[in-house]
Amino acid sequence: MKKSKMTAAFLAAVLPASLCLTGCFGFMNSFGYTYENADKYTAGNREITEKITAINLDYVSGDVTVKGSDTDTVKVDETSNKPLDEEHKVHTWVNDGILYVRYCASSNMISFNNISKDLEITLPESQALDSFIIKVSSGDTTIRNTTTDSLNVHSSSGNMNLELSASTIELKASSGNIFLNQDGKCDSVDVHSSSGNVALNLCGACDKTKIHASSGSVDVKATKINDLDVDVSSGDITIYAEDAKNLTTKASSGKSDISLVKIPEKSKISCSSGGIVLRLPEVSDLTITASITSGDFDSEFPFIKDGKNYICGDGSNSMEIHATSGDVKIFKK
Repeated sequence: MKKSKMTAAFLAAVLPASLCLTGCFGFMNSFGYTYENADKYTAGNREITEKITAINLDYVSGDVTVKGSDTDTVKVDETSNKPLDEEHKVHTWVNDGILYVRYCASSNMISFNNISKDLEITLPESQALDSFIIKVSSGDTTIRNTTTDSLNVHSSSGNMNLELSASTIELKASSGNIFLNQDGKCDSVDVHSSSGNVALNLCGACDKTKIHASSGSVDVKATKINDLDVDVSSGDITIYAEDAKNLTTKASSGKSDISLVKIPEKSKISCSSGGIVLRLPEVSDLTITASITSGDFDSEFPFIKDGKNYICGDGSNSMEIHATSGDVKIFKK
């Protein structure tokens, strides 16, 4: 996989959250964890020579790392702080090219008193997956040098550090930071974060990207994107886009700093508290419709004011700005 030309800093620090996964309940020391076709699974580390086209992974507690490597086989390696019996080891099953990975044996009640585990899966870097589903209840999720058509990652408590290529991406985090480095063409990126920072580095052409963050900052770097929609309830928004066709941002509490190499055809930027800073190309054909309450409008551009409209050049591109309790400042790049 080619290396990204753009970089983004990974934001750390997480808070533990309660354990909750499909088929499991209760507290970490003793809980139920059940799944279908349990008798077909193999316990422990293994090397798989069959071609894997999809992965379905469900891990209760511990860090999960998936990496592409120069290998022809798939390796599943689990480490723990103490020797494990068959029931407490990772369980895997391959069916019709799908690798199913489960935290332990299927059981109505199993005890994990003072047991700590981590999981690492190594894939052939040249192998592109059809789909990749990961659920981690408590622990960091890391993916490197992997290609898949669709990616779905759900984390209850833990960071996501993802460097890969995927056509469709869906990320959900209840508590933890999200860093995504997407390399190559992408149809859609959908991110939901309840508590934690989000940093996206979109290096190829992307059709649609939607981000909703309840609490935490959002930082997006994009090469080419048709639709970018960012909604933050409490936190700052920082965007650098080389070519964005449609842009929508909403910050309920936090500042917005948006840098655009090319003016979008349509954009709508809203900020309830915190202010807006725009950095635009020196030659900009733009009509801004501004609604500002309790704040000033300041620009380096020679806008012609017409009521609530500010017109620059031929005014062919439209931008709505709504600011409450904060200044709007526009600078030339």
